[in-house]
Amino acid sequence: MSPAGLSYELPGSGRALFTARADGNVSSVSGDGADRGEHVRERLRARIGVRRIARGRQVHGAVVARVGDADARGQVTVAEADGQATALARVGMMVLTADCLPVALGSERAVAMLHAGWRGLATGVLEEGVLALRELGGNEEVAAVIGPGAGPCCYEVGPEVHAALTGSSRHGAIDLRAIARRRLLAAGVADVRDVRACTICDRRYFSHRREGQRAGRQAGVAWLS
Repeated sequence: MSPAGLSYELPGSGRALFTARADGNVSSVSGDGADRGEHVRERLRARIGVRRIARGRQVHGAVVARVGDADARGQVTVAEADGQATALARVGMMVLTADCLPVALGSERAVAMLHAGWRGLATGVLEEGVLALRELGGNEEVAAVIGPGAGPCCYEVGPEVHAALTGSSRHGAIDLRAIARRRLLAAGVADVRDVRACTICDRRYFSHRREGQRAGRQAGVAWLS
């Protein structure tokens, strides 16, 4: 497993891992060391023991790709998607983050990994992820783990973000983690865990808010073993 990441069990044979800076920059386009991003992803794939890793081109939307056999042949799913879900064994669902929340979902027969920034939360990426799991795994109970992301201690936003997520017009700190938890519970998720790590003030993680264009990306990965 990762020397610095956080590993969690999901229902059935599901697993989730959230990497940290010490695991390397998993992006091939963003931040220092991006030229080694493919190598870092391959090293991560081998470490967790999956056959393939699938990820989408993230656009801060609510599309969650359903990954089947035809989609799991390469390392990258090129379609625009802010989450992946699958019922295939040993195929990792990956998102890249640097302040947005990576959210793992799992049921007895399926897993998903979601990229949930404020725009994704507002447009329903979490609810779409829960729907994807139920399509793939039936009416089984779903569990979730909210990974490292911007915390209310550091994440201040303007009135447009508050309006999109809370209906208020205030300016100041917002708690994406609490909002994500409420939305997951409202969608019928039975168990919601939260690692409670803030990427902005915890330098073990990459943070776009803190580092700007130099920020690399950490990964959230979910898979069935």
